[in-house]
Amino acid sequence: AREIEEAVKIGFVSGFPDNTFRPKVALTREQLVSMVLEAMKKLPGANLSVPSTVSTRPYSDVETTRWSASKILWARTNNIVSGYPDGTFRPDKPVTRAEMMAVLRRASEYGKSLRGLTPTLTQKQPPLAFTDTTGHWANSLVTQMSGYCGVASPLNEVGNRFEPDAGALRNYAAAATLRAMKCIQAE
Repeated sequence: AREIEEAVKIGFVSGFPDNTFRPKVALTREQLVSMVLEAMKKLPGANLSVPSTVSTRPYSDVETTRWSASKILWARTNNIVSGYPDGTFRPDKPVTRAEMMAVLRRASEYGKSLRGLTPTLTQKQPPLAFTDTTGHWANSLVTQMSGYCGVASPLNEVGNRFEPDAGALRNYAAAATLRAMKCIQAE
């Protein structure tokens, strides 16, 4: 709750018109892009400018008129997100926890370069040994991001399971994004 409140106060995530946050709602791929870019804009000295419109589709399934098209194109151009091999992005698809770690790692590297720092992420704490990521495509990046200010943490912040293929919920997305941005600022 404290991290959500801080993320809302900073202004990179917000609630809904009915004054709720809906922490257990799954985050979509386009919502993650928006949250991460809005957080990066808040980095001191970042001077990040994302166009509000685009004239070309960032992916075959993202129309130029979609609310997130310019953010998705900017994130793609700057190697923060990637689509699927079939040329789609699937903006409405719930983002997995592993995919979110991939985006947060690339965003952290980009954020460090925005601040004039070497984009390599250095371990800030001992990485966690998750029991369910061995053999998963994201195993090394999840381990790396757990050692980078605890950005990757166990499901519901307890135990030793990361649940890489589970949907990333709004509460964890806000907390993980906040942790990544704080880690960049601490360098």
